[in-house]
Amino acid sequence: MTQVLFDRYGRPLTNLRIMITGRCNFSCFFCHMEGYREGVEREELTLEEVELLREASARLGINVFKITGGEPTVRRDLVDIVRVLREGGSYVSMTTNASLLHIHLPALAEAGIGHLNVSLHALSEAAFEKITGVRLLDKVLSNIRLAREYDIPVKINFVVLRGLNEQDIEKVIDFASEVGASVQFIELHPVGKAGRVFRSHHLPRWRVLEKLDKRIVEIKYRVGLHNRPILVLDNGVIVEIVGPVGNYLFCAACTRVRVTYDFKLIPCLNWRGAPVEVRPKLQKALTREEKIEAIISALKDANMLREPYVKFPLRAPFSLPRRSWATARLGLPKRDGRLVFTRSRGSGSVARVLKEWGSYLA
Repeated sequence: MTQVLFDRYGRPLTNLRIMITGRCNFSCFFCHMEGYREGVEREELTLEEVELLREASARLGINVFKITGGEPTVRRDLVDIVRVLREGGSYVSMTTNASLLHIHLPALAEAGIGHLNVSLHALSEAAFEKITGVRLLDKVLSNIRLAREYDIPVKINFVVLRGLNEQDIEKVIDFASEVGASVQFIELHPVGKAGRVFRSHHLPRWRVLEKLDKRIVEIKYRVGLHNRPILVLDNGVIVEIVGPVGNYLFCAACTRVRVTYDFKLIPCLNWRGAPVEVRPKLQKALTREEKIEAIISALKDANMLREPYVKFPLRAPFSLPRRSWATARLGLPKRDGRLVFTRSRGSGSVARVLKEWGSYLA
C-alpha cells in the first residue's frame, strides 16, 4: 500500500524542514527561527529520533528533507544525521550560513548531501556585519567555493533588505556566476525578529524584478513549492524570487511541515497555535514499531492543521500556468488526509501526483 498526505486544501505533504538545532553562531536581526518561539535550552533531536522520523516519513510518501537551524553546522554529528536521512534514497539538502562548513567537508559530499542553501545577504563587510552581527564574510565566501570544489550544488539565499543590501543584488549574481551557484532572492517576511524591522527594511519582490529587468533572458514558473518565478539571466545564472508577503499563489503551493529541534511539528511558518508534540507520544510507545506509528500519527495531526496563511481573495483569477493535472483522476483523500493506492501500480500513481507539483529539491 502506498499513500501520500493531503491537507484540507488539496496540497500534498511531500517534504519536511528539520530544525536540528536552535543554536547559531550568527545573530541575524531578521531571523525567523522557522516560526518557533521557544528558547534553545532544550534537548535537541537525537540520531534515533531522526531515524524514526525518516522511517515514518517514508511510509507517508515523504522523501525530501531540508536540514535547518539555528545553524546546522554547529552540531558535531551533522554528517551522521545526513547519512540517516539519506537511507532509502531520500533527498537531503541543508540551509547554512557556511561559516563552519569546512569542518564537515568532504564528509557531507560523501554522505550524499543534495545541495546547500547558503545564507549570504551582503557582499560588503560592513553590511554583512550589520546584518549578521559577525565579521565572517571572507570565511563564508571561501567555504562556498570549497563546497563547489566538492561538486556540491549551492543556492545562495539573499534576503533583500531596503537600505542595507540593495546595492549588492547584481553583485551577488556576478559572484554566483563566478562560483557556479544559483540565487534565491527572498522577500523579507514579518515573522520572528523580522516583525520588528519589517517596515524599515521591507522591499517588495517586484523591485528585484525591476533591477534585473535588462538582464532577464527567460522567465519560467515552478508550479509547486510556492509557485515561484524562475529567471534565467544573461550570464546563465538561475534566479528564483521567493515572495511570500500577501501572496496567495505562494501559499497555495506549500507542501511542507516544520520539525523543531525538540521534536515538535509546526504546520506553517506563520502558525500561531500550539505545535504538535511528538515526544509525549513517543514516551507512551514501547517498541520501535509503536514509536514509528506515534510519529506517523503526529505527522497526520500536523498535516490536518496546514492551511494557506494567505488565501485566495473572492473572485481572484486563478492565474497559474496551464498544465494537465493528474490528481483529480486518482481519487480523493480520506478524512485524515491520506490518499491511498493499493494497486500494484500505486507507487507510480503517487509519483505522478508529486511530479505535477513540480521539483521539491530547493
